Amino acid sequence: MKKNTNLFIYFLAHFLFLGGGFARICELSNTDTCTAFILGTLIGIIILFLINKVSSDVPFKEYIKKNTFLNIIIKLIFLIYILFNLLILFVILSGFLYSYFLTFTPSLISCLPFLILASFLASKKIKGIYNVAFVLIFFSLFIIVLKTLLLTNEFHYDNLFPILAVKTTSIFKASLIYAVISTSPIFTLINEKLEFKSSLKYYLLSSCTLIMVAFTISLILGEMINVYSYPEYTILRRIRFFKFIENIENFICINWFFDLFISLSIFILKIKETLNIKNNIVPFLMSFGILYLVNTYFSNNFYNAMILYNVFPYVCGGFIIIFILLFSIKKLSNK
Repeated sequence: MKKNTNLFIYFLAHFLFLGGGFARICELSNTDTCTAFILGTLIGIIILFLINKVSSDVPFKEYIKKNTFLNIIIKLIFLIYILFNLLILFVILSGFLYSYFLTFTPSLISCLPFLILASFLASKKIKGIYNVAFVLIFFSLFIIVLKTLLLTNEFHYDNLFPILAVKTTSIFKASLIYAVISTSPIFTLINEKLEFKSSLKYYLLSSCTLIMVAFTISLILGEMINVYSYPEYTILRRIRFFKFIENIENFICINWFFDLFISLSIFILKIKETLNIKNNIVPFLMSFGILYLVNTYFSNNFYNAMILYNVFPYVCGGFIIIFILLFSIKKLSNK
C-alpha cells in the first residue's frame, strides 16, 4: 500500500477539539458557532499553506542529522512542541475518560493502555501508522455521518438564529482559535513530504466533519451550547433507536478515540525521529513521563485543566510563529 502521510492531517486536525476545543469555541461564538468554524477553516487553509511551504522548502530531516547551533535550537523547540502536544492529548483523554467512563480510575492507569498500544504502533514506523489510519478514517467518517443522521429528529432549526448575534470580535477570536488548534498539530509532520493539494483535501475533509458536528450541536442545544464541557458528547445522549434502544453514546463516540490514538502514535514516532535514535524505549518513557505529569497536576484538577484549555491555543499559535521565523532564517542562511 502506497503511503500518503497527508492522510494523518485528518486525525491531527481533529484531536484538540474533544472537550476543550469545542467548548472554548462554543463559549465565545454561541449561536454563531458554525460561522466561526467556517471562517476558521478559511484561516486554517492559509496556515496549512505555510506548513506545506516550510515542509517543501526546508529539508527538516537534514536538521536532525546535523549539530549546528541553529539546527540544535530547532530540534529542541520541535521536541518541546511535540511534548506539549502530548501533554494536551493526555489531559483531553484523561479528562474525557474521568468524566464519562472511569471516574474512580487514576489517569495513569486509564491512559496507559492507549500509550502502550500507540508505542507499539509507532515502533512499526510511519508505514505501520498509515496502514491503521487508512482503515480507521473510513470508520470515523461512517460514525460521524451516522451520528448526524440519528440526531435529525432532535434538530430545531430556529436554534441557528439569530445569526451574528454575538460580537464580531468574539466570532473572529473563535475563528482564530479554530484555525490554530486545527492546524498546529500538523506542524509535527514537517519532516514528511507534504503535498498541498493532498493536504488541503484531508484538511477540508476534517473541517467538513467538524462543521457537521458544530452544526448538529447548534441545532440541538441552541443558546445552551456554551453551558456544557463536552457539548459534542452531550447531544449523543439524545439518540434513540425505535424508542427502546438508547444509551449508545459510549459506543458511537469511538471516532474520537481514533483521533487520539493515531495522533498519539505520530507524536511518539516524531520524538524518536527528532532524537535520531532507533530505541523505542526512550520515546515511551518520555511519553510516560508526560502522562505522569498529567496524572499529578491535571487529573481531577478542574482549575489546572481550565488554565491549560484557555492557554493552549495561544501557545500553539506562538509555536507556529516561531517555527516559521526559524525556518525562514535557516533558508536565508543556506542561500
